[in-house]
Formats: sequence, C-alpha cells, structure tokens
Amino acid sequence: MSTTSPRDPAQALAAMSLEQKAGQVLCAGFHGVELTPPLRAALEALHLGGLVVFERNVASRPGLARLCAAIQDHARAHGQPGLLMAIDQEGGRVTRLRAAKGFSEFPSPLEVAGAGGPEAVRQVAAAMAAELLDVGINMNLAPVLDTCGHNPANPVINSRSFGSDPDLVAACGVAMIEGLQGAGIMAVGKHFPGHGDTTVDSHIALPLVAHDRARLEGVEFVPFRAAMAAGVTGIMSAHVHFPALEPRLPATLSRRVMTGLLRQELGFTGLALTDSLEMGALATSGYPAPLAAAHALAAGADLLLFNTDYDVLHEAHAALLGWVADGRIGQARLDEAVLRILSAKARYGLL
Repeated sequence: MSTTSPRDPAQALAAMSLEQKAGQVLCAGFHGVELTPPLRAALEALHLGGLVVFERNVASRPGLARLCAAIQDHARAHGQPGLLMAIDQEGGRVTRLRAAKGFSEFPSPLEVAGAGGPEAVRQVAAAMAAELLDVGINMNLAPVLDTCGHNPANPVINSRSFGSDPDLVAACGVAMIEGLQGAGIMAVGKHFPGHGDTTVDSHIALPLVAHDRARLEGVEFVPFRAAMAAGVTGIMSAHVHFPALEPRLPATLSRRVMTGLLRQELGFTGLALTDSLEMGALATSGYPAPLAAAHALAAGADLLLFNTDYDVLHEAHAALLGWVADGRIGQARLDEAVLRILSAKARYGLL
C-alpha cells in the first residue's frame, strides 16, 4: 500500500497484499504501557487490524493517550490504515480504566439498568465515550446483550447483563449503543447468540445452552435483533454450544451460526467479531487459537480477537494464509471480512 491509505474502502482493499489482508482480520491484546519493540515488530510484520487495551496497558490517562497516538502514527507511517483500538469497558467488574489512573468508574450494567433504565444507561454510555475518545480508543466491546437472571449460577455474565427481561436488556442495549456511537465510539454487542444462561465460564471450558429454537427466539435473540436494528457496529460471538442451532461446534466456529443465522436469517451486515480465541472453551474442544482463527474466519467471522501472545498471532496469520492458499478459506471470504473492517474504519475516520 501507499504511505497514505485510500479513503475508499474498496480502493484500500484492492491495494492490499494477501499478507496485509490476513493481518487486518487480527485484533490482539499486547504487553506494556508504551510502544515497545515487540509491539512495533508485530504491527509491522503482521499488519494488524486492531489492538485490545487492557488494564495492564494503562499507566495514566495522559500515558494511554500518548500510547494510542503513537500506535496510530506508527501504523500510518508504515502504510497501514488506522487501527481499531478496542477495550472492554462495560462498567462494574469488567472495567479496564480505573479511577486511580484518572478515569471515571461506572456501576455494573445490572445496577445502572435497575436504577434508571435505558435513559441512565444512555447517560453512562455517553460519559464513557467521552473518556474513551479522549485517550484515542475508538471501539468499546460492549454492551453485553446476554439476558441473565434465569440462571443465577452463571459464573461469567451475571451483573454484566442488564437483567433477566429480554425486552429491558434490548432497550438498555440499544441505549448504550446509541450513547457510544452517537459520540463516535464503535459499539460491539456480545455474546451472540447468548451467554446468559450458562453454568460454565467459557474462559475455562465450553458451555452448553440446551434450549430449543423457540426459547432462543423468545429470550436470547431479542436483544441482538434490537441491536442490529439500531445499527450496532459489531456483534461478538460466544464460545458456547447451542445444539438447537449447531450439532457439534461452538457458535464462534459454526458456519450455521455465524453465516446462516447471523447473516442470512437475522440480516446483520456489520462486523462479526469473535471473543478471544485463546479462551479455554476452544482449546479444550480441540481448537487451539491458530486453528480456531482459521475455522472462525471460514465460518463467517470478520475480526478475530486474541489476548497477548505474539507467537500465537504469527501462527494464526500463517494459518490463515495457508487456508487461503489451499482453498479452505476462499479469497472472496477473506476480502469480504477485510472490506467490512475497512468500511467500519472509514465510517469512524480511520482510513
């Protein structure tokens, strides 16, 4: 690519090499509070489409702003589009930006929804967005659209959800999406098709949701349909097995779920993201992260998320190139994913 990326996504795609395309679908966590030599090397060698900011990357509010600016400057200086700079800033127990580092801390989604409903959620989202924009973060991996409360034993979602009423979860989810995106932050609804009624933490092992399709339609799908209608930028998949939708695979790796359900039945045209591919739910099912990445892209995911291991990223990049070379991932599937990523970047000023 030239040193200045074309502003038209189709032109940007046409100017990319296969290696650059394979890098654009990768979005990863990283170590350190500054642009370290290993991070520079990964950005240059892998042409990453995005990074995920964790609490470990935040030295201070001004420090995070400098870090994000340095990363974007580095990418552009090497002929790449701007990066998606993502974060899990949900409020409550999933909070990456802390008061001790100069940020506001917000109550959990369950508390906000319970206290003030959708309007309170909208106000919190707008306040969050202002702080994210101030430091150069452009994507929030929120809201959680899982309907939770039917299963109090859920070890991973609980207060991260807006509640047990799917209509309330839908209304609050839409309010958060509008609050974030109205201020210029991409919102990502998660965890599709629904992680609310599980008893296993997908960070550790593969959960099962055994409900029939009618129950999924009446509860789990309701907030996701509303989010899509509201124009949410992205939908993140769940590493959960739904036998009513897919006989054997986690949703993230299932073409039936990621393409058949999400795209063809529900009509979603935005970015499809995976949850972190290094989570235990996939590894314990026989899909280490590089293999999971190839399966997820083939299934219909666009943006593949990872935690921190640069070696895993290199292996995943190589796996994607190998699958394209032997036809297990069609060139058109890769181009479709990259075009969606570039289109989102263009809408938010990153091309």
